[in-house]
Amino acid sequence: MSWLLRDNWLGSLLAFLLGAAITWRLLNRQSPAPTTPVAPVEHTTPTAERTAPARIASSTPPAQEAPAPPIAVAEEPAFSQLMDGEATLFDHIEEDNTAVPAGRYGEGSADAVPHQGPPDGFTIKGNAQSMLFHTPDSPYYGRTKPEVWFRTESDAERAGFTKYTRRPRKSPDPRS
Repeated sequence: MSWLLRDNWLGSLLAFLLGAAITWRLLNRQSPAPTTPVAPVEHTTPTAERTAPARIASSTPPAQEAPAPPIAVAEEPAFSQLMDGEATLFDHIEEDNTAVPAGRYGEGSADAVPHQGPPDGFTIKGNAQSMLFHTPDSPYYGRTKPEVWFRTESDAERAGFTKYTRRPRKSPDPRS
C-alpha cells in the first residue's frame, strides 16, 4: 500500500492543496448583507425618564453639553413570581404519588422486571434461588441478576433473605 503514496506523491500533494484551498475559501466567505434593514425597537418611556451617564466634574458648565441621543432598548419580559391561584404551564401534569406495589415478599419488596432498572428507592438485589441479598457494596452486586428488589436490609431480612458475606476459601491442609 505504501507504493500508492510513493509513486503518486505529486497527485496526493495536489489533491491536499486543492482541498485546503476549497476549505479556506468556504470558511472565509462573507455572509451577504441583509436586503431589508431592521429597525431598532424604541423604548416607550419618555425621554425625561431615561438616565444619562453620570457626569464627571469638569470645567465646562452642564448647559454646554450636547443632549444624549435616544437609546434603543429592546423590550424584555418582566420577571414574575408565582402568586396564589395563578395558573402555570405544568398544571395539567398530575403528581405521581403512586407507591410501588408490594412484591411477593411483602412490604418493602418489589418484583424485578427483566431489562428494567430498580424502582425508585430500591437498591438491594435479592436472589430467590439462594435466598441471599446483595447491597451495592457487595463484590457480586454488579453480576447479580435481581429477582426481587428491596428498599432496606431489614425488609430483605424480614422476607427471609440473608446478607451475602464473603467467606474465606477452604484450603487443603498443608500438613497432610
